[in-house]
Amino acid sequence: MKFLPRILGLIFLALTLTNCSRELSPEKIASQLELSIVKLSSRNQSGHITGFFVSGKTDVCTVVTTANFVKKDGEKILQTNDEKVWDISSIKIFPRNIDLALVTFQPEGKKCNYPALKIGNSENLKTGSRVYISGFPMQSEELIPKFVSGTVSGLYRWAKGYGVYYQVLNVDGMSGAPVVDVRGEVVAVHGMSALEIIQSLESEKESLSDAQKSTTQQVVERVETDDAVDIVHWGIPINLFEEYRGEAIPDYVPLVSEVGVDYTRLRDLLAAGKWEEADKETGTLILQIAGQLLSQRLVPMRREELNNLSCKDLSTIDQLWLKHSNGKFGFSIQTKIYYSLGRTWYVWKVYQLAGATTEYDKKYKSAFGEKVGWHKAPKWKGVWDVNPNTSDVGHLPWGAVVGYREGGTLFERMGLFFSRVDACRL
Repeated sequence: MKFLPRILGLIFLALTLTNCSRELSPEKIASQLELSIVKLSSRNQSGHITGFFVSGKTDVCTVVTTANFVKKDGEKILQTNDEKVWDISSIKIFPRNIDLALVTFQPEGKKCNYPALKIGNSENLKTGSRVYISGFPMQSEELIPKFVSGTVSGLYRWAKGYGVYYQVLNVDGMSGAPVVDVRGEVVAVHGMSALEIIQSLESEKESLSDAQKSTTQQVVERVETDDAVDIVHWGIPINLFEEYRGEAIPDYVPLVSEVGVDYTRLRDLLAAGKWEEADKETGTLILQIAGQLLSQRLVPMRREELNNLSCKDLSTIDQLWLKHSNGKFGFSIQTKIYYSLGRTWYVWKVYQLAGATTEYDKKYKSAFGEKVGWHKAPKWKGVWDVNPNTSDVGHLPWGAVVGYREGGTLFERMGLFFSRVDACRL
């Protein structure tokens, strides 16, 4: 037993050394973060934010960032540490007004090879804890990250999911950056400065409940009495990210256009369930994409015009229809039905060359019309007589597919249109 104190001492020393060894040097943390942070920006607007890789599906790359920037209209792009620029595949906004978003993009291969950061436990944070932040400051447009350290000033659940604040210098524009502890594990997502949050809440004051107003006022008073108010910044505890990750709002549709088309009205019409107006608006938008709006030509689009319709714009329209119809309406739905019946534009052409268009119409026209609810024997149904809860899958859009504002053969146009949608892989 005389060796017991010595053994216990050795065990204590070993545990102490183990815990100390888990702490990384600032240089080591900086090098690890640099490989895993990304810069998000807009093709048509100024400004950018930071994001960082987290684990997700193996065939896509998943990034977490703040929601304010990515929610704005316009096409967003993402730049990785190797200076590659990626188109964003999806954006999922977190529920309950939490200022977080998940962004994904398709890697070049079948696997995302960018390193995901290790998620820590924000419950371990205490006042006085040392934290590090790495991101892309607003002052620099180059892909050069800034690495800074700070000290946790307090933990206080506030608006938009913010719950930890810290004093740190010169991090303007680094919203969405990872906040890591001394082990290099993510404990928060860097967001707004205290002044930015106060300004944001002031603009939303009327919509807050009495309890929210009271909490906000307490935090505002605490922040405003701090001599270092200009260097106080807030982060969203990473545990909140883990808690609500699975509830991130699905199918958020950014209003992306490759040719400068505005999809705001279509989005609003679909959100209001105004299906007939939305269908007519879709037809007008297709003309805009093809550059026909000013001429208002009442002739069919030429084949080359249909074949050159922007895939990104078709995808935006399709995603809006899918979202607001709960997956019942959209170009992609119609195209799958079209090809499931064994028809293609080339099949139609063979029938036409053989002088058998009547047989084609009899075999395919009615079959497709009945499948999507356009044809109810013995006559064609009024296309806009539709209820999204009871109508046939693939019933809308209609006018954009058949070109109701134009002349020409309906099924030739429809075959070409679906051929373009299929080529775009919607």
